[in-house]
Amino acid sequence: MKAIEKQKFDSKPNNNKNIMTKTFSCNVTSGVPLPKENDRGGHIGGVVEQKIIVSGGNRWSDNKTQKFFLNNTLIFDDQKWIEGPSLPNPIAYSVFAYDESGLYVAGGTSDGISMLKSVYVLRSTNGNAKWERLPDLPEALGFGAGTILNGKFYISGGKLNSGQKTNRMWVLDTNNTNKGWLENNSFSGSARTLHSMVECGNFLYLLGGVAEESPLNPLSDAYKYDPITNKWEKLNDLPLKGYAWVSQPVDDKNILITGRADGSIHSDIWIINSKTMNMKKLGNLIIPSTTAPLVKVSDSQYWLLGGEPDSNKNRTGIVSIINFNK
Repeated sequence: MKAIEKQKFDSKPNNNKNIMTKTFSCNVTSGVPLPKENDRGGHIGGVVEQKIIVSGGNRWSDNKTQKFFLNNTLIFDDQKWIEGPSLPNPIAYSVFAYDESGLYVAGGTSDGISMLKSVYVLRSTNGNAKWERLPDLPEALGFGAGTILNGKFYISGGKLNSGQKTNRMWVLDTNNTNKGWLENNSFSGSARTLHSMVECGNFLYLLGGVAEESPLNPLSDAYKYDPITNKWEKLNDLPLKGYAWVSQPVDDKNILITGRADGSIHSDIWIINSKTMNMKKLGNLIIPSTTAPLVKVSDSQYWLLGGEPDSNKNRTGIVSIINFNK
């Protein structure tokens, strides 16, 4: 794989001498692309049994006249993509997250119109593996965001079947799924879709999103959630507005984020300081891409898999591998 870009930046201490300056260096390489006619956007991704997974999503026909919603799963094994267990039905723009217990997917849409309540988990990649049904969401929704912290699968925001957006948050204990979904405090900002939510340290961070599509109203606000107190805190706004981006923790204080859209689609890769919400550019994806999963493969490697490179009904199978030292 050929490195295409290398950049450095300093995460500066904001005049606080007790905070050490931290330098990150990055190179972005091109991974094995998704197979032909398996390019996609609005899909999910994660790691199951140390193997990278993508599943679901949507793509367009070559003549751009028909949109296909997908249920197939691809597993990266022995340096190639192979077919894995299919989802029970096509799902795109769902909420998803993964940890050592499996890859979870909740809600989404199979047609771009009606939202889903179904929830599934994939726990294995062996030949007999299947997606396991979990308790349904209390309300059908898509285009939301989620993450897992300490064995709890959190889901925030999204679009309801009524067409309205929500700012509610639900949680499922992955170690005791029979309890079903419980409601946490809603975040205080505008109801939204296509935001990012990420765990970092012992907190959850909600970043940006879109409040309205027409006229387009991308957001830059940010919030921190403490699961111990069940309270949200409004943080400094991000310096950029954006939606459909994806994020992963780098350490207990920094968040990697990419895949931003704001009417255009960008290739920028950023680090966010979770205390100040300052953003520093780290590099660029192979090509611009959005509505794609960012998968943490190791403490120093993250994969951005496929996605939407533009707003012209195109999808990509390109894989950008972000490598850096911390």
